[in-house]
Amino acid sequence: MVKDNFSGHASDYKKFRPEYSDELYEFVFSQVSGRSAAWDVGTGNGQVATVLAKYFDKVEATDISSQQLALAPQRDNIVYGLKPAEDSGFSENTFDLITVAQAVHWFQFDKFFTEVKRTLKPYGIIALMGYGLVQLKEGEKVLRELYE
Repeated sequence: MVKDNFSGHASDYKKFRPEYSDELYEFVFSQVSGRSAAWDVGTGNGQVATVLAKYFDKVEATDISSQQLALAPQRDNIVYGLKPAEDSGFSENTFDLITVAQAVHWFQFDKFFTEVKRTLKPYGIIALMGYGLVQLKEGEKVLRELYE
């Protein structure tokens, strides 16, 4: 069973989650040959899905948190779904791009990557995106204590 760790604080998560840079998206998109369909796995509040929607005809955005999905911005070409990463129900060879932003560590790797291989089109791309800890001039000790 997959545990939902984020529904209890979905609004705070949406408010404080860092954004990804335009340069990162530009690099990822430069690697993708098709633009018909993308899947944002562990979409949370739809932060990455809304960017994908500007570049892809259709975006499937899935998460296991109904509260996170409820806060996601609505776009005509985004379909949000309450689904685990390891069992999407999507057809084979569907996606030109699969993204996971700061979430892959929650997934059951073997099952998830089997799902990726099944649903990704030939020559499709998977992009695992994340960020490290913020570096602070003051307060580094407090941040480390909270993190650890």
